[in-house]
Amino acid sequence: MKRAITLIVVVALVALGVFVASRLKVVDQKVPMPLRGEAARNPFYAAIALSEELDANADWEHAFVARPADSVVYLSRWNWTLSAARRERIQRWVESGGRLVVDDSLLGDVDQFVTWSGVGTIERERHHDEEAAEDDEEEVPEPSQDAGGDFLAQFLKRDCELLVEDGTKHTFSVCGLGRHDRLMTTRKHTWALRLGDKLEAVRVAVGRGSVTVLNASPFTHRDFIMGDHAELFVVATQLRHDDDLVFLTEDKHGSIVKLLWQYGAPIVLLLAGMIALALWRAGVRFGPLIAPIDAARRSLAEQIRGTGQFALRFGGGRALHAASVRALRDAAIQRLPNYDRLSSEERIAALVKLTGVSGDDLGPALNYSGARNAHELRNSIAALETARRLILSKNRRSKHGN
Repeated sequence: MKRAITLIVVVALVALGVFVASRLKVVDQKVPMPLRGEAARNPFYAAIALSEELDANADWEHAFVARPADSVVYLSRWNWTLSAARRERIQRWVESGGRLVVDDSLLGDVDQFVTWSGVGTIERERHHDEEAAEDDEEEVPEPSQDAGGDFLAQFLKRDCELLVEDGTKHTFSVCGLGRHDRLMTTRKHTWALRLGDKLEAVRVAVGRGSVTVLNASPFTHRDFIMGDHAELFVVATQLRHDDDLVFLTEDKHGSIVKLLWQYGAPIVLLLAGMIALALWRAGVRFGPLIAPIDAARRSLAEQIRGTGQFALRFGGGRALHAASVRALRDAAIQRLPNYDRLSSEERIAALVKLTGVSGDDLGPALNYSGARNAHELRNSIAALETARRLILSKNRRSKHGN
């Protein structure tokens, strides 16, 4: 019985699976894959690639620098009034012959741009917008199971309009037009695209250059492959062989470190070197610059001998002899107050009487001031020092009443 029930359940499940499979239909649906690499980072990746294919030099930057007068600058999400000095540099560049292209993402006080270029925007009539919105709703196709990749293409083109070039019958399929704005100009234009009688793109002469304004932002990311954007890009920028073209945006900036290195690498290297040198100079050393000298003490006898050798070596001992004579005089004047008024012979006689030292020794030692050899100098100083000590000894005994 259990086997029969199991068999019935299995058969029912198989039949259900076959029925469901017969009702299903597999349809390939193509969807755009997320952008990767440089295409995801650079909004003008496709436009730059096309420019290079046309032998032009194109790049994407975040700062305006001096450019050749015959080059092209495309502004997108750029603040026109953020810096007066920067704005004036762009204006001077255009007036000297530059080609400036601006889309509808211009930021800041647009009135200043209008005053300078003569091109601005005015709001569309509200009823025109409502009618256009209704038309768009009617034109959007409903997806079907058989649509596949065709539905994606129809979806991308639902906001595109055919613009007619002034003076010709040439048309451009342009997507993403500004729905609430249209262009106006107070100057004579040299090129324009119209939707009916409404300006959607216009170019005017400014000085020796030109300013082209678009009422859309058709050249970023996947928008570049919609409609006739690639062809419009070439016409709007007046792109030629070997042209220098730069896209400028402010919506995304590189890191402060990257910008510093890009625009001030020499200053950064110089400051880094100065900081490293200052840190090295102020840093704690691992040891003394020279080995420390061992401290040593000299005996009094060594000090006296060293001083005497120095005095004998420099000046022939005259300074040492003069010092001994002064020391004897200082001692003698305590016992002989009129010592300085005595003649040389009287001084020697008084010292002999006072000390008992032989006059033959004191006379030459006290009065002779010529050069002496070491032995003679030693004997003279010994005689003078002996007399001085004898006088001092008598002075001490006199003070104590002996």
